[in-house]
Amino acid sequence: MREIEQLVIATRNPSKVEYYRDILTQFSASVVGLNDLDVVGKPTETGETAEQNAEIKAKFYSQKTALPVFCEDEALQVDFLTKEEQPGVHVRRINGVDEVDDDKLLEHWEEIVARVPEDKRTGRWHIAYCLAMPDGKTKTVSRNHEVLFFSPSSKVRLPGWPMSSLEGSVRFGKPSSEQTPEEKDLSKKLLAEEILVQFRELIEESI
Repeated sequence: MREIEQLVIATRNPSKVEYYRDILTQFSASVVGLNDLDVVGKPTETGETAEQNAEIKAKFYSQKTALPVFCEDEALQVDFLTKEEQPGVHVRRINGVDEVDDDKLLEHWEEIVARVPEDKRTGRWHIAYCLAMPDGKTKTVSRNHEVLFFSPSSKVRLPGWPMSSLEGSVRFGKPSSEQTPEEKDLSKKLLAEEILVQFRELIEESI
C-alpha cells in the first residue's frame, strides 16, 4: 500500500508513543508523538465511552496539525467492583481528582487489588482506536483485552503506564511491564492483524 508522509500519535506519553510507533510504521516511515510537534492546547474529553474520547482527540489534533492522527483511548472494567465503582474512561480519576500522577494511581489500585481474592482479580480493558485524516474522515475500531491483576505489583515501572505494573494480559499471566521483548512483539503483531489493518482503506482513500 502507499505510505502517508507523516503520522501523528495523539499522546505525550513516551511509553505509548514507543509502543504504537512500532505498529504504525506499516502506514508511514515517519511516526511522531505530540512532543515532537509544536502543538498548543488539548481537547476536553467529554465522551462517556472510549470510542467518543478517541474520536474527540484524533479530530482535534488532526485539525491542529493538518496531518493524519492516530489516537487510542481506554475504559477499564473490573470484575471485583460494583457497577457504580467501575472506573470506565476515568481511570486516572481518584476521589474526584482528575489526572492523578503515576505514583498515586498505582498506589490507589494496589490497595484495591490487595483486598481481592487471587481468583477474583480479573477484568478487561475496552480500547478504542481512531484514525482521523485532515480531510475530516475518521474510522474507529475497538476491542476488549482480558487482563489479570496482581498483588504485590511488579517493581518494573513503565513511565506513563503505571497500571502495567499490576495488570497484564491473560495470555501471558504476568504484569505487562514484565513482558519479554518477544511477548511484546507478539502483542503488537496480534493488534496489527486484528485492528489496525482496518485503517488501510481509509488511508488509501485519503492519500
